[in-house]
Amino acid sequence: MREDLKLLWLTETIRLIEKDSGSFADQDINRQVRSSHTSLTSSIVMRATILSKQNGLFSAQKTLLNAIKISFILLLLLSVFLGASLGIGALSQNPVNLYWALFSLLGVHLITFSIWLGSLFFFTNVGGSLLVYCWIWLAKKFSQKKTIQQLIPAFIELLGGKIRWLIGFVLNLFWTIILCCALLILLILLSTQHYSFEWKTTLLSSEVIIHLTHYLGLLPAKFGFPIPSDNIIKYSEQALNDGEVRSSWAIWLLGVFIVYGIGIRFFCMIFCGISWLVSCRQIKLNINQPEYQILANKLQPLLINVEDEDKIGNNLQWSSFDHLIEKGDGRFLVAIDMPEDWNPPNSITFLGFLNTREQRRKILDYLQLTPAQKLLIAIDTDRAPDRGILNLLNQLMSKSQQNRIWFINQGKQFDNWQSLSLQLAKPEWLSEDI
Repeated sequence: MREDLKLLWLTETIRLIEKDSGSFADQDINRQVRSSHTSLTSSIVMRATILSKQNGLFSAQKTLLNAIKISFILLLLLSVFLGASLGIGALSQNPVNLYWALFSLLGVHLITFSIWLGSLFFFTNVGGSLLVYCWIWLAKKFSQKKTIQQLIPAFIELLGGKIRWLIGFVLNLFWTIILCCALLILLILLSTQHYSFEWKTTLLSSEVIIHLTHYLGLLPAKFGFPIPSDNIIKYSEQALNDGEVRSSWAIWLLGVFIVYGIGIRFFCMIFCGISWLVSCRQIKLNINQPEYQILANKLQPLLINVEDEDKIGNNLQWSSFDHLIEKGDGRFLVAIDMPEDWNPPNSITFLGFLNTREQRRKILDYLQLTPAQKLLIAIDTDRAPDRGILNLLNQLMSKSQQNRIWFINQGKQFDNWQSLSLQLAKPEWLSEDI
């Protein structure tokens, strides 16, 4: 499967999960995507890819694809076995009852072919295949809204009606292998043993059998499989041992089997395969889905307007900071949940406080666009190291080449902070050479 189709599949899976269970915690991921300045579709796919790697869906897709490959190989081996059994069963008796042997060879094939062909017209709303309909039904029965269980429904929804060609290709491929293996067994048996052929009937006359033989052999005759003469057909009500008679019936039987069995399946396999290759290149996300429309607002390109009066930090002098940026000095100090009357050292560039959601958003947005070379994070150890603040620390650290923590005091939670084994530094660290 092509990589871009795999990513679209993951994207659709994420959409279904969020539709049923609510949005993921994706603020930092959205920030990464917004900084890439790509198209909306590319942004949605990028977000889904990052989320998939974080929640295990990416590896689950690989596991599922590997399972499908193994199942495919096992089904191929099963097809070989079924084909060999079909060929042996058709010639299990001697003399061979012609029309019973023909029914044994083509009966199940024609029944399943008719079901598949009819499903293209009667199940268009589920991809044009009865198998897809059963697949969806089982998925709904066993699905409990878990991440991995949304992969198959998402795949079906992504492909829509195009999945009929994939299902058609796989089904006809298996039947082509089954019938080819049966043909190989027929050729081996007919080449190494003497078989006599006969037809038997209680209700039909010999004239009907003659006409039926001609009708069935009409198309194969155009491909070089001659029809037995009327005399041979008429007198074959009793098994004849003449070599020419045996050869004539054997060629007719093989011709009918090849044309109405292998020929039909092979043609349908090629047609479905080409249709799938063409249609799968047209697969794209339906951006009109409500979930994608919501993301369209969240994933607007990330822009920081430095001339805006609403500055990122209260203490940041943008004119001097712009000058430092031009010189390549990306060394910043930030403060988490600190009283805003706290005065940072004057010798370093203070990017701002991260006390409110808006302040955090603006500073993280800026660092996403302009990662810091060195980032010192000031922390008041009276504040407990809860999950929220640790998550914020991870986000800040991911947006800097080097980072350290500065404990401005030895507060009530100092021991808890020390137990985290964080890399510590004083403000002088920012002035040191990288």
